[in-house]
Amino acid sequence: MTSSIILNSSQTDVALVENEMAGLETRISFESMVIKPPSHPTYDLTAIIKLALFEDVGDQGDVTCLASIPDDMEVEAHFLAKEDGIIAGIALAETVFNEVDPSLKVEWSQKDGDYVHKGLKFGKVHGRAHNIVRAERVVLNFMQRMSGIATQTKAMADAAHFALILETRKTAPSLRLVDKWAVLIGGGRNHRMGLFDMVLIKGNHISIARGVTNALKSVDSYLEKRNL
Repeated sequence: MTSSIILNSSQTDVALVENEMAGLETRISFESMVIKPPSHPTYDLTAIIKLALFEDVGDQGDVTCLASIPDDMEVEAHFLAKEDGIIAGIALAETVFNEVDPSLKVEWSQKDGDYVHKGLKFGKVHGRAHNIVRAERVVLNFMQRMSGIATQTKAMADAAHFALILETRKTAPSLRLVDKWAVLIGGGRNHRMGLFDMVLIKGNHISIARGVTNALKSVDSYLEKRNL
């Protein structure tokens, strides 16, 4: 079975190609996490992964897989780059595979942030076919989004030369840490993570406070009272 995706905005196509394989004794390695996700006091990445997985299988599981693939079949699936671009989401992909089945073995020849060329096989996963297929679309969806963001960020960071490229809070709901992680992988920098970690006076604040001066005075007073 073969499936492919177009990585968002990067014009990079990655295929996950599966072949039948004998049994393997395996475990997951997280050495690929060369660029760690930004910190957030309340964000639960594991919960987001679980939500994505259950969103896909619902309350019945993968009915097509259950109906067409033997329960004990094992496969080897390869990640194939079908266009040029920046790869991102490798470390997150390992986390998804581990969540579905810790016995799956994942290997990569590239790491997050590497530039891959069309035709390159940059990773593979071994294990039970049902579990690989269950994880496949969630893995590819995360990699699609992150690689697109990373590829565009890299292009802007290179064009900006000595200037720094930072992002905003305009991220997809529930995917803020993932989106901002992709920016880091692409060579950008993180701005504020949310409303909690930085004061940023904008038009709405100025309007409600009835002027820039009032807004600044209020912020100064707030910070002084809290020794910030």
